[in-house]
Amino acid sequence: MKKPLLILILAYSTVGIAQIDNNALLGLPEATTIDINAIPVASIQEGALVYDTDKKKAYKFNGTEWKELLTAPSVFPKTGNYTLLESDNGNILTFNSTTDVTLTVPNGLTIGYNVSVYQTGTGKVTISGAGGVTVKNRLNRFKTAGLDAGVGIVSTNTNIFHITGDLKVN
Repeated sequence: MKKPLLILILAYSTVGIAQIDNNALLGLPEATTIDINAIPVASIQEGALVYDTDKKKAYKFNGTEWKELLTAPSVFPKTGNYTLLESDNGNILTFNSTTDVTLTVPNGLTIGYNVSVYQTGTGKVTISGAGGVTVKNRLNRFKTAGLDAGVGIVSTNTNIFHITGDLKVN
């Protein structure tokens, strides 16, 4: 008698979990890309959300522009020295060079800024901070260790960046 009761309880609990109350769902305002871009920036509250019906994606207003929510990182190949941009945030940079290159971390990137760096050529990547930027690593290692080395760079405070990964001493 215990088996049928157990099966009944499991079946009932599975059905109960799978049900969603439609009234509990949050719907975003919808607009086309043209309509969204036509909204005067001064009238948009920071943190506002909208669903772009053309792109089929949700966007959040960061105070100056609409930023896509839940975006997958993009990969951007580089072949020489490079200075990070705010638009690199959340993405992947690959350095394919036969000579060593320098990746410069500039002033003013947002706290929480995060980028992944990979050495895909034989040239190593040295990470350095521009004036006023501090780049930290527990072992004072700031250069990729070799082919296919990966490094994470994260801003933990204003103009303070921590790097971790496959690094070697300069």
